[in-house]
Amino acid sequence: MADISHWPALAAVFSRFGLPVAVVDLESTGGNFYQDRITEIALIRFENGKIRRYEQLVNPQQPISEFIENLTGISNETVAHAPAFADIAADLLPLLQHSLVVAHNSRFDHTFLRHEFARAGIDFAGPALCTVQLSRRLYPQEYKHNLDSIIERFDIPVANRHRAMTDVVALCDFLERSLQEHSPDEWLQQSQSLLRPAMLPSTLPPDLQGQIYALPDSAGAAVWLDAHSQALSVEAYEHAYSEISAAFSRKKLPPYLQAAAQIRFMPAIGTLHALWLKAQAALEHRLMPSKNGKYFFTVQFTPSAQGVLQAKIVPLNNGWHERKPNGLFLHKKAAKRALADWAQTHDLCPALLDILPTTYAANQPCPLQALGSCDGNCRSSSGIERHNRLIEQYAPQLPVADWGKLHEFDVTERHPLNGKSITFRCSGGAIALPDGRWYFDDTLHAALKAAVKKNKADIQPVK
Repeated sequence: MADISHWPALAAVFSRFGLPVAVVDLESTGGNFYQDRITEIALIRFENGKIRRYEQLVNPQQPISEFIENLTGISNETVAHAPAFADIAADLLPLLQHSLVVAHNSRFDHTFLRHEFARAGIDFAGPALCTVQLSRRLYPQEYKHNLDSIIERFDIPVANRHRAMTDVVALCDFLERSLQEHSPDEWLQQSQSLLRPAMLPSTLPPDLQGQIYALPDSAGAAVWLDAHSQALSVEAYEHAYSEISAAFSRKKLPPYLQAAAQIRFMPAIGTLHALWLKAQAALEHRLMPSKNGKYFFTVQFTPSAQGVLQAKIVPLNNGWHERKPNGLFLHKKAAKRALADWAQTHDLCPALLDILPTTYAANQPCPLQALGSCDGNCRSSSGIERHNRLIEQYAPQLPVADWGKLHEFDVTERHPLNGKSITFRCSGGAIALPDGRWYFDDTLHAALKAAVKKNKADIQPVK
C-alpha cells in the first residue's frame, strides 16, 4: 500500500487547509439515509506530513441484498462477525472530528457518518469536500465524473472496485494526478469554494472554534455568549453546524457573532423542538426576540365599558404572550373577512363585536336587526352574557392563515433516527410553553405549517 511519498503534492496542498484531512469511502446496504446502514468504512488521514489508515467491516444489523452483495462483494456472511458501528464509533471519531472529510459524493458519506454516529449517541459534523464537484470544476470539458470514469480516464490501477480502501486509494491517486495538471493555488481555491459544510474562519477564538466543530449537524437551539459569559443571542437551527459555518462565511456578520466567544448548544428532536427550546432560553436570559421579518395579525377580545367583549385586529408580535392568539392572519383584510364569516357561523352580533363597517352610521340599528333576524335582546344583560360566553367558546375556531380547518391542535415531532418524540400544543400559530405562556415568531409559523403538511398522522385537533 502506498505511503505519504506516493501523494506528495496532495499532502502538501492538504496541509494548507489548516485542518487534518480524511479521505473517506463507505459501503452500505443501500442509498436511503434513514433506513440503510454502513457495511464498510475506510479512510486515509493526512496530518502533519504523515498518514494514518483505517479500514473496518461493519455489521449493519440488517440484511444485505443480493444486488448490493454483487456490487460490493460484501455479503451477510462477510459481516456476520464484524462489530456494529456503535462498537467502533469511539475509535473512529478522533480520526474524523475536527477534520476535513473528503469523499466522492461527500453528501452520501458525510450523511451516513452523521446518522451512524447519532444512532450511537455521538455528535459529529464538520466541513466536507465533494470530489465529484471538484472534478467538474477542474475538468469541465469532461462529461462523466463518477469514480469509474475517473479511474479509466487517468488509467489508475484498481483491484476490488467498490471496496472501501481500494476506492480511497484510487481517489487519492486521482487527486494527486489533478495536482500535476493544475497549480496548487487554483486547486486549493476551487476546493475551498466547494466546501459544504464550510470550514470555520481561522480568526475565531480557539475555544469557540472547538465548540462549533463539536456540534452536530442536526436540530437544536444555541445560546451565544460573549467573553464574560453574558448571553448575546439565542438562535434555533435545523442543521446546526452547516447553518453556523455558513453564517461565519458571510462577509458581514451579525453583531452577536462578531462578539461571540462561547456557545451553549441544546440538541432538539426537530425544528419545532428547537424553536420551543429557543423560546425558553431567550426568556431565561431576558433576550427579546428579533422583530418580525413578516407581519401577522390576530384577534383580541377586550371588554367595552358595558362589559361587552369586542373584537380588535392587532399585530401578533414575535415573543411571549400570556394568552393564546385567536386566529392568525397574513393581513388585516383577511382578518376582517374571517371575523365576519365566523360571527355569522356562530350567531354572534356584529354590532356587539364592533366589526360593522366604519361607513355604517352609529345611530342606525345593526343590519341583523334591520333585516328582522334579531330582536335587539342581544344588548340586554342576558344577551351580553350569552354573547361573551359564545366568544369564549368559539374564539379558538378562528382560522389560522392558510392551514385549512386546523385551529388548535397537538403536534408530535419525532426524531428521524432514534424515534424519540415530543408533543406540543399549538393554537393560532403559537406554541405552548411549560410556564403556561404562548410563544410566536415568524419562523415558528413556517415550521408549524410544514409540520401540518408533512406529519398529518402526528396531528390531533383539540376539540
